[in-house]
Amino acid sequence: MDTNTPTLTRPPLETLACVNRRCELYRQVGQNNLTVRKTYGKDEIRYLRCQGCGAEFSERKNTALWNTKIAEAKAVAVGEHLAEGCSLKGTARLVKVDPSTVRRLNQRLGEHGEAFHHERVQAVKVEVLEADERHGYAGQKGQPVWEAELMDPVSKFIVSHVQGQRDEALIRRVLSDGASRLANRHALVLMTDGEASYARLFPELFGQPYRPSRHGSRGRFPNLCFRIPRTLAHVQIVKHREGGRVTHVAIRYTHGSQKRVHQALEHLGYLTPNTSAIERRNGTARRMSAHQVRQSLAFSRRPDTKLALGWWGVTVYNWARPHRALRHPLAEPLGKKSTSHGHPRWLWGWPIIS
Repeated sequence: MDTNTPTLTRPPLETLACVNRRCELYRQVGQNNLTVRKTYGKDEIRYLRCQGCGAEFSERKNTALWNTKIAEAKAVAVGEHLAEGCSLKGTARLVKVDPSTVRRLNQRLGEHGEAFHHERVQAVKVEVLEADERHGYAGQKGQPVWEAELMDPVSKFIVSHVQGQRDEALIRRVLSDGASRLANRHALVLMTDGEASYARLFPELFGQPYRPSRHGSRGRFPNLCFRIPRTLAHVQIVKHREGGRVTHVAIRYTHGSQKRVHQALEHLGYLTPNTSAIERRNGTARRMSAHQVRQSLAFSRRPDTKLALGWWGVTVYNWARPHRALRHPLAEPLGKKSTSHGHPRWLWGWPIIS
């Protein structure tokens, strides 16, 4: 047995749900409607039957390992190595599989993580968002492909993740995608760097649209305008550099009132506006992806490989990896411990309306 592969345990049937969309119990867990009809394969994968609709399906259905022939323990080991920043060929050597297997699993993990993010991250309630971009390369070293993200600094949760060339189209994609996932886009504070595209697009994507009244009965109707409510604000942290070093930082209150920004800072415990949370996330993301290492020859030969690895990193960061800063005080201290260990970001301070 390979010592690098983990030991797997099957989830109880109460945590699984029917995958038949026409079933009345579709995606409802804990209904006691699933039974094991048989097991198959070396991994003894369970073949389930729904008592409600009579549909039969594998427990791997709608998962990243659906219709794969690789041993499940090795597939999990591939995903864990990729999430720790190993390269595709390095992962293949460590897990003792073919590089094409790692490449195929990386693609499936990325697609499944992206679909899971689009399905679950809806109607998110946040008070502050931080935005930033980090550079990388795909195809060749001279072809940059940037990753732009929106992050909640309270729960450290990544709300939006897009990749592409660093231009206004990329900023529009990340802001519009993040705005579509919020419960109320008109009640938050957005903190960004000094990129001019943020200031131009913020009123259109987060403000309240209205059309001014027309003067007279002739001529064109006025263009659509956008109003910034009192609960909405945008502040930019502009870094001035000389010789590659930051000499001073200027705070620019682009939209909204400073009072609204100070209320958000008091809630976060910050003294001044900053993007420290998303910048620390950038460092973590570079350690989780072999294609994002700085000052090296690391780059993805295929853009789809980098895209999939980026989404897999977001999935692990949001839903699996605990964060030490997200700790809860214990009701009764246990020895010298007064707080519990870190929690995944989706369990702490991140209410979702499904």
